[in-house]
Amino acid sequence: MNFTQAHLSAVVAFTMWGTFPLYWKIFSGEASWDLFGQRLIWSFITLLLIIAYQKKFKTLGKIWKDKKVRYMLILSGIMISSNWLIYIYAVSVGRVLEASLGYFLNTLINVFMGWLILKETIRPTQWPAIILALLAIILIAVRVDFAHFPWIAISLSLTFALYGLIRKVTAVGSIEGLTFETSFVLIPVLIFWANYSSTPLTIYEHLPLWKSLVLVLSGLVTCIPLVLFAYSARNLRLQTLGFIQYLSPSFKFLCGWLVFKETISSELFQTFVMIWVALIWYSIESIVVKKWRRFQPS
Repeated sequence: MNFTQAHLSAVVAFTMWGTFPLYWKIFSGEASWDLFGQRLIWSFITLLLIIAYQKKFKTLGKIWKDKKVRYMLILSGIMISSNWLIYIYAVSVGRVLEASLGYFLNTLINVFMGWLILKETIRPTQWPAIILALLAIILIAVRVDFAHFPWIAISLSLTFALYGLIRKVTAVGSIEGLTFETSFVLIPVLIFWANYSSTPLTIYEHLPLWKSLVLVLSGLVTCIPLVLFAYSARNLRLQTLGFIQYLSPSFKFLCGWLVFKETISSELFQTFVMIWVALIWYSIESIVVKKWRRFQPS
């Protein structure tokens, strides 16, 4: 495993996810379900083309025959598809800031799942960053008035944290695993769509050509960060992955605040600063420890 490649994969994946509000906002006014269905269909088609190019269809068969891996990927497929639907809904109703809160929460959940479930060690010098991040998130929950229970934030954090954990402990390739996940979820979605008021083609009847082409690219836009994430999840400590993940909610936060002009309070801005201080601390600590170990006698 190449340390640099794994970290770079995570950074690119979370940066792309962080700027996704800009992409989905193009389709404001469209039904969340229709956008979710389009995202799923085009992701599946994109992945099939990749699998065909790499000649890995036999690998999908092996996944199906492995009962444990099959059930794990079915569960992870449910988690990631639920996350997609909730996130698209959040953008469509103008709750990007709450979505960013969900991914801030997810980061902390990753760190503690790595500690409690995977028995990853937390160094004493890492605790200040973790405590500061925890304090910031508590302040968000206590001091920020969302005028409603933040179910979007909680749902997004739990579904993606569980998805990351499952993909970390499941020994399957990034692309093969994602293809299996989307194929499983696509079946009930198409069955539901058959009894829905629209069809997969209905949305294209009123979209201008350029928007239709952008929507077709949703498969590629979706698959790239997921493949990179799956690779980094298998090769990085869950705690490290959790802190790199702060990039995603931070960019979402900036999109909601600066681009979509959602209301931001001084309390929310303060917690944003606290979380970035925690991220900087954790990053510097990791770099220092790595270099220190390099010069230690074996």
